[in-house]
Amino acid sequence: MDFCWFSTVFSYSSAKPSQNNLEQFPVVVRMAQLKDLKGLTDLLITSFHPSHPWLSWLQPIFKLGIYEDLRTRFNSRSPYYCCLVATVLVQSSCEAEETIIGTVEVTLRPEFNSQSLYISNLAVSLPYRRQGVARHLLLKCEQIAQEWGYQFLSLHVLEDNHSARKLYLSSGYQLHSTQLTWQSLLFKSPRRLFLQKNLNSLNN
Repeated sequence: MDFCWFSTVFSYSSAKPSQNNLEQFPVVVRMAQLKDLKGLTDLLITSFHPSHPWLSWLQPIFKLGIYEDLRTRFNSRSPYYCCLVATVLVQSSCEAEETIIGTVEVTLRPEFNSQSLYISNLAVSLPYRRQGVARHLLLKCEQIAQEWGYQFLSLHVLEDNHSARKLYLSSGYQLHSTQLTWQSLLFKSPRRLFLQKNLNSLNN
């Protein structure tokens, strides 16, 4: 399940957030662990289901669903699934505490391309956006794909998500197809763009 259930997109606000300077907080990208479930759930909720007064009663439902979906995937032990987290050590009053500031999932989705791994649920905490965290996560996905022997990485992005499109295109992803959904047909909502990156080109 992709947690942005309206579409699979990179969560990246066009507004300029109040930033925490990552020059002071070195970023570490590692594989997620069960102990990270709560932090991951909180990050994905704020990224994909921002709070609105008229939807506040749905937040606990979304949160529980995300938590259980993550736990199920963590416990499935699929050989071709990986959840990554980007973390920093934030100094509290007493000691430095590891904080999750970004995440991405990469998995095998044969319905798209048997030679491609699929990227989903890429999210970065608002105060840490536009500082290279998402790019670090994407580069780690490339490393994983090559280690697993896969040639392509694929993902979806909404056509009006200009910040995400700019990130992906500058990272070497190319438009593969444009997909219409029932939402885009009935409500004239943005279409989904299917992007791919050929990892073999990195070695040429």
